[in-house]
Amino acid sequence: MEHKKWVILCFIGGVLMVLSSVVGSVGFIGTVLSLAAGVLGPDMTQFFSILLTILGYIAAGGGFSVIVGALIAAFGPDRIGRIVIGIGIGTGLIGLIIILITNLIAGVSISDLPNIFLSAFNGTYGLAGVLISIFSRMRLKD
Repeated sequence: MEHKKWVILCFIGGVLMVLSSVVGSVGFIGTVLSLAAGVLGPDMTQFFSILLTILGYIAAGGGFSVIVGALIAAFGPDRIGRIVIGIGIGTGLIGLIIILITNLIAGVSISDLPNIFLSAFNGTYGLAGVLISIFSRMRLKD
């Protein structure tokens, strides 16, 4: 019963993310992997291209990725479900960190950061969905 509670909470977090249109991006990760692929050769470049395409589709799903990952964790192997949930949440968090750092470097005052934080998550539903999803993913057992 304990496992199902965290799966349901993760599902709810994914629904909240979908309601607020929270999606991720692999732009920064893609740039880093593209640079690494250029150093490693053409075979690895093709591998990284396929990997980035798969990660891009999962990340673009945002909340849908979290919902699918919760369903996989409920009816299949937990580890794969946690990976899908992590990609759905993680790319959005990397994007958020980059947004916050660039705004701080640009000279945005600390008092404006809560508004930037909420706008990055498209409101409180998105922020609540991401926080619920992160917490419930951590509580899912391997």
